[in-house]
Amino acid sequence: MDIRLGNSDNLLIQALTERWWPTTYTFLFPCAEIGITPLDFTILISLLISRYPTQVSYDDAWSVLSNARQLFPNINSSHIKSRNVSISHLRTYLTIEVDQGDDITIALTFILFMMGHLWFQTANDTIPFGYLAAVADLDEVAQYDWGSTILAYLYHGLDTAVTTGGAITGFSQLLEYWFYEYCGVGHPIIKEDVMFSAYPRLRAWEMGIREKEMIRQQIYLF
Repeated sequence: MDIRLGNSDNLLIQALTERWWPTTYTFLFPCAEIGITPLDFTILISLLISRYPTQVSYDDAWSVLSNARQLFPNINSSHIKSRNVSISHLRTYLTIEVDQGDDITIALTFILFMMGHLWFQTANDTIPFGYLAAVADLDEVAQYDWGSTILAYLYHGLDTAVTTGGAITGFSQLLEYWFYEYCGVGHPIIKEDVMFSAYPRLRAWEMGIREKEMIRQQIYLF
């Protein structure tokens, strides 16, 4: 999955959030009411939503520093806040300077980094240690229903943002790519051969070239 983290159109995401209706899980536009369907989700990022889901594991026992060190030997108390680990600490395991010999640590760190910085992102740039239970055994990682969990967390983030007025949490970047597919305005310019062949669809939009004038077009829809 090729995603340029931190390259989101925050104005568009905010505008979509303001149109979210928690009771129907849809966006209310002047011309229509549209929601993000499971098929939309899968086509955009290629993660399936299982019919018989296996819930992503979570265990607070991993919040104990001695347990966390089983997977992250360099971690200490300064990297932990309220049973959460900072995303900045996870980055240290993914740099080119770090010893690349421990492939297991790098793999589970990357998955946890994606969980905390993209799929289940929060406003304080941390991720709960309890999610270590989901990556502790890499053989089980592929068995989880990541699609349902990520989409449900995004729904929850939208609901919370609308009802409390706080910041949106979850995979908010998905919203802008979903908007490009359905509304067809304000999106990056994409070569036709890429437009119709790219899968997941998110990859096509990331290859596009943004122009400021086009990006502003989308705001006027709201």
